[in-house]
Amino acid sequence: MKKIAIVIVAALLAIPSISEAQRGDHAIGLRFGGGIGHDEEITFQTPFNSNRGELDLGLGGRKNYSYWKLTGIYQWVMPIESGFFWYLGVGPGLGSWSHDDSDDSGIYLTAALNAGIEYNFLEVPLQISIDTRPEISLSDTPDDAFGFGLSLALRYRF
Repeated sequence: MKKIAIVIVAALLAIPSISEAQRGDHAIGLRFGGGIGHDEEITFQTPFNSNRGELDLGLGGRKNYSYWKLTGIYQWVMPIESGFFWYLGVGPGLGSWSHDDSDDSGIYLTAALNAGIEYNFLEVPLQISIDTRPEISLSDTPDDAFGFGLSLALRYRF
């Protein structure tokens, strides 16, 4: 589990150097809520063509239960007015879960849609967003086959 997390973090750090930076800044932060069974995620955004890519990594667990999930979203970003943007996105998710007190574990795939609004503060390098990311399971998951919820994200822009 730790080796997987290290590889994922290394990939997140490599993305800015291999992406085409044509729109806006990179951003990294935390996303709270939404999705299938995961409450908090580390979130990273990078310009991609004229829009952007977002990677969200959820790691955690509950009593006798642990999981991780990586979701990649391609987002079309449209300006509203100074500092405000709205966006739509689509992408896959890959995750794993395991129960400590049984042999119940596995890997699953999801298809995700994404829609939200964000504000980029002009005075400080901070971004705040509210979005929804409905996901449908493409394979066996430990939770419901469909997840839908609002999330709040706070990101540092660089």
